[in-house]
Amino acid sequence: MQYLKVDTALGICMIEYQAMPPLVNRIRLPGTGKGANCSLSVRGSGQADEQVDEKVPREILEIAESLRRYFAHGETPAVPWACLNMAQLTPNQRQLLREVAKIPGGTVQTYGAVARLAGFSGAARFAGNALAKNPFPVLIPCHRVIRADGDIGGFGGGRAMKQKMIDLEKA
Repeated sequence: MQYLKVDTALGICMIEYQAMPPLVNRIRLPGTGKGANCSLSVRGSGQADEQVDEKVPREILEIAESLRRYFAHGETPAVPWACLNMAQLTPNQRQLLREVAKIPGGTVQTYGAVARLAGFSGAARFAGNALAKNPFPVLIPCHRVIRADGDIGGFGGGRAMKQKMIDLEKA
């Protein structure tokens, strides 16, 4: 496993990846406290801050740049499906995440609606549990899924981060 720290407008994101083939295993959001000891990072220029023995694949650097643009301007990234390690998810979780990826920036859906659209009618709890395990936040925008009562619900990066992301996209 290799790690790339991405300096964004809202803090440090971490990309856990493998180089060959280039696959993202997980993205850690700012404020989650994971990855503080990572030795390689990129800033706005997309260039590494430090000299290290590894070469970061172009695809991973593009994902890092899309995270930086998202947190700077709310620019919704295209989902780099070929670079996401979906093997860690069940087929039902993958199906649900593919549906969540279709939610347009600046809008929200309920857990129940997303479950229904993915073919799991009456499975709002399944949707919530699956999204709690989403290893690719921002790229697969689980922050755009809220509770039926209008409450924003939980989020791996914290409720405050979820609200910031929703507000960023509406701006």
